[in-house]
Amino acid sequence: MNWRRGLLLAGINIALVLPMISVLAVRDAQLLRDWNQRSATDETHWMQSYVEYSQAPVEVVRVQEEQTVGFDSCELWSRIPVQVAVVQFGNLPAAILTQWRADCPPKWSVAAKLGVKVARRLSDENFRAMRRVDLALCLFISAQWFFMGGFPLIESRRWWSEPGAFITVCTAIGSGIALIPIVEELGRLPVLLALIAWLWWFVLLLWKIVYLAWRSTLASPRRLSN
Repeated sequence: MNWRRGLLLAGINIALVLPMISVLAVRDAQLLRDWNQRSATDETHWMQSYVEYSQAPVEVVRVQEEQTVGFDSCELWSRIPVQVAVVQFGNLPAAILTQWRADCPPKWSVAAKLGVKVARRLSDENFRAMRRVDLALCLFISAQWFFMGGFPLIESRRWWSEPGAFITVCTAIGSGIALIPIVEELGRLPVLLALIAWLWWFVLLLWKIVYLAWRSTLASPRRLSN
């Protein structure tokens, strides 16, 4: 086990995702503040209208109810922010397990277990749950890269030919670009390569499992004969 390499990759990738998570958390906080201010303004306006038209309160309530439009955000397609794409594509296993920033995380996911029902729901409770998922994601990323670095699937002299190192480089480039507002959308391209590298890693993992199982199957008759 190469634990030094595992710690190095874990530290680098945590350092890469923390700015992305921080940017998104700040946006969430600003969005919630704007929503609360807008709600307070609408409530004040409604109260003024209610006092002004106190002779017909039923009509006022009816108009207020007609302005409420119900929809399920889980059914809406929304564009993924580039910061979310960088973190998810650069850390695919951790993102899948936690369902970080998924609009409607399934019940088995870490996000659902920590209290997130709809990621875009504007409430203090939901946003606190999302911060807990941020912490859980960091823990999963640390464990993911520690084991990937400690137990590399390919022993190669060329560092870039190993999927873990290649994914880290792509994530680093994507993270750097995503922090520049003018060109942030270009950060999707490097992490798209990271996503392809993850698929490559999964194929290598499957091949290694099958190979070890085959070798174990062939070795069993020999051990019995001896």
